[in-house]
Amino acid sequence: MRSSYLMLALAIGACTDAPTTPTGAARLRVVNTLPDVPAVDVLVAGHVVIANLASGAASAVTAVPEGTQLVAFRPSGGSAGPGTALLLPPDDTTTILTVDSSTIINPWVLSDSNATVPAGRTKLRAVHFAEAAPSLLVWRTQPDWGTFITIQFPFPYRTATPYVESDPGDWQLLVSTEAYAGGQPVVSDTLALSDVISVPAGESRTVILMDDGTGGVKLVVIGP
Repeated sequence: MRSSYLMLALAIGACTDAPTTPTGAARLRVVNTLPDVPAVDVLVAGHVVIANLASGAASAVTAVPEGTQLVAFRPSGGSAGPGTALLLPPDDTTTILTVDSSTIINPWVLSDSNATVPAGRTKLRAVHFAEAAPSLLVWRTQPDWGTFITIQFPFPYRTATPYVESDPGDWQLLVSTEAYAGGQPVVSDTLALSDVISVPAGESRTVILMDDGTGGVKLVVIGP
């Protein structure tokens, strides 16, 4: 993304910074995956609900008005781009990843299908948003399996793996360049290696792969 973000002038309606208290029961979390936009503001229905979200960071879960709302982004201190109408369900958390689309920032809603975790179990998945990276494979260890095995292959950009289910305990994720031997995926290098990801019983985690701004891959872990 280029400095044209600083010149954004398009907006739907008047986007203001006037303080507002969300009246609905919806919840919103945003992950800023854009390595060359230092920080973004998130606007819902014309009001800033998340301010100065740094590149490579995930916001706290924030209360927002429920229902179909206009969600827009802007580089912090700049102008908002065109908003996108999104359904923000009550009593639920919607997770949005930022997407570079020429001169505007668009939302990519992270689906949470098959997210229900059985009692006494845990789940983990990965999401590929590292646009500048080479073709990738993603591997994991899990509480009941201590050596790295793939989650899925191939692993295209802007896709989420299925949830993997295991016992409560420690997971770890490794990202490598896509490579095969005898038709089977192999770990040819290590582009990123997560810290230990401890997941309690009944919970899930999502690991988001994104560009780190220096040609590498950064991993960000978020909850359900």
